This record gives sequence, C-alpha cells and structure tokens, in this order.
Amino acid sequence: MRSYGPLVLMFAAAAASAAPEVPTKAPPPAAMKSPASDAAPPDVSPSERARRLLDEALVSLTTARKLSSPDTDVIARFRAAAEMAKDSVPALFDYAVALDRAGTLVEAEAAYRAAAGARGMDELRFAAAARAAALAIGRADETAARSAVQLAAAAMPDDTDPLQLEADVALAFGDGAGAKAAARRILAQDPQDVDALCALARAHLALGSPGTARVLALRAAQIDKTDSRPLLVEAEIARSRGDAAAEMVAVREAAAADEDSPHAALALGRALFERGQTGEAIDQLMHAADLAPDAAPVHLALGVALATVDRKPEAGEHLATAARLSPLSPEPHYELARLQLDGLGDAKAALEQAKLFLHLSTKTPPPGHPIHALLQRCEEALGSRTQASVVQ
Repeated sequence: MRSYGPLVLMFAAAAASAAPEVPTKAPPPAAMKSPASDAAPPDVSPSERARRLLDEALVSLTTARKLSSPDTDVIARFRAAAEMAKDSVPALFDYAVALDRAGTLVEAEAAYRAAAGARGMDELRFAAAARAAALAIGRADETAARSAVQLAAAAMPDDTDPLQLEADVALAFGDGAGAKAAARRILAQDPQDVDALCALARAHLALGSPGTARVLALRAAQIDKTDSRPLLVEAEIARSRGDAAAEMVAVREAAAADEDSPHAALALGRALFERGQTGEAIDQLMHAADLAPDAAPVHLALGVALATVDRKPEAGEHLATAARLSPLSPEPHYELARLQLDGLGDAKAALEQAKLFLHLSTKTPPPGHPIHALLQRCEEALGSRTQASVVQ
C-alpha cells in the first residue's frame, strides 16, 4: 500500500492529527518572535534556532491537542519556525499541518505547496503535494489539483506514487481516460499493484465498461484477500448495475476486511442508511468520522443521517463541518437549508443556506430539483411571518 494511502477526498488529518513530525508552509504573515527565539543566545546558528522553535511549536501543539484545534499562538510558533528555516521541508510541512488542523484550508494548501516545492526529503514533499491535491479536490479546483500532481512528480520522479496520485485526481474530476493511462503506466512496472488495478477498474467503470471493471477488481482481490479496496470497487460496480444485494454484500465484506478503513465505513454507512437501517448506519458513519475527522463526505453523510433521528444539534455540527472542510461544495448547504427549515423552523437561516447552495452550484439546478420547492417554502414562511407581525 502506498505511503499516502488512497487519496480521493480523505487524505486529510489522519496525518494531521498524529503528532506532526514534519509539516508545511504557506506565505507567512509578518515575522513573529517567540519566547524561544528571544531567549536564544546570539551565537546560536539560524538552523539551531529554527530547530528549537520547531521543538517548542510541537510541544505547544501537543498541549493544544488536549484542548481543541490549534489557536493562533500555536500556529504563530510553527510560522516562526518556518520563517527561520525557509528551505526546511519539515518546518514548512509542520506549519501546513498546524493550519490544516485549525481548519484554515486555503492557507494550509498554499503551505503544503511550499513544502512540496522545497528541496530534499522527497517522500515528505510528496506527502505535502498529495495533501495539497486532496484540498484542491475538496475545493473542486481541477487546475490546482493537477498542479499538485506535478509537484508530486517532481519530488519523486522515479516512483509510481505520483502516477497513482495522477490517477486518483483524474478520477475525482471524471477523467476516466486520464486515470486509465496513469494506472496502466503503473501496472507496466508492477502488474500486482492493487491501487493501480482498482484505479484502472474505476476508470473502466467511468468509461462505461463495468464488465472489464469487475474483472480488474476480482484480479485485485486475488492479490490481497484482506484488502478492502477491491471490494469497494465491486460495490461501485454493483451499484452502477442496480444490484442492491450485491452492493450490500460487497460493502459489508469491505468493512469486515479492514476495520480501520474510513472509506469502507463510509460506504457501509451510506448503504445502510439508504436501506432504512439508520441506527447501524450512524454507528458506521461515526466510526468513519473517528478514522477520518477531516473528511467532508463523512461529515455530510453523518449529518444527514443524524437529522433523520431528531439529533438536530449534532446534525448541524457535522453539516457545518462538511461545509467548512469543502468550502466550494454546494451539497452541505442544501442539507443545512433543509435542517434549518424542517428541523429548526428557521426560514431565514434556511434561505441563506439555500442561496449559498445555488451560488456554489456549477450548473443551474433543473426545474424538478428540490431546492426550488425549498426556496419557495422559505419565502412563504418569511412572508406569512411578516404579515402576522403587521397584523399584531
């Protein structure tokens, strides 16, 4: 399995929530001093001062982890270390992870790019580029995601990992042909590469060849029978064919094969929810959220499920988190609009979320889309309240 794992939309803070041993840099604001930098004797070299600043920042982050996401002081410490060692991949990467954990994703993406573009520590630079690509996918920015792939290729030009990242990015943007080409280049070097076989299967599925996709998924499953990834591809193929029973079998097998896979837990949670097994679905989605706390699709699915069982405050929190983690995605705002109107009775807040959904949608929703009825209900509710206040 590759060092960065399956990208799709969930590379995120599994790495960021582990003690960041090496993180990133974004265009830093004005230089800031810290107690460590003030206390350092004048004869200490810049590299030693940078090391001390980074050590201090890591200690601060450990403390902050016990409270909540890093505050501005913790981020400032990482920024100071990054400024002191502008060419240090670890310092730059640590700064990026601090920004990432704090939820400032645009700044974090820029910081990861800075780390990926530095010199030395190729695997860490690749990890930074992969995370930058994941964040760009979350923003629906194909150009930025593909430029991150180029950074990854520059970091590890003789490795197949950048090709896998290229395939993942292509699939995320519906480019089946591009994913197919990248996966084939990997398999030319290693015919037993499970990631590449799964990517090639998904590419064939996207290109309308489910039969070929299934053959490739079965081939991948034979290589490692304990791997959940081929089973998830089989579930996607079954879904495309409308075979609900086969899909359910596949996602259950995937979750059983790898209990630490957020992708498998998410797939099983969604399948259970669609079939009305809401309690078990929420359990699986909660598990997925524990495994991938910065995955917007997980929070979106969990928020929708919680809203149906009258756990509205929790639902709102997860939907808001999904919107924050994927700021250009319209879906969280539609679900927030539904929750505000139907769950909380706040037509004004619902209308604001509905307008955000329309603003972020890349295409105008067709006439039958439920957003139109929701907007009308919001306006009717606000209009009747205005009339009632006038009468009173």
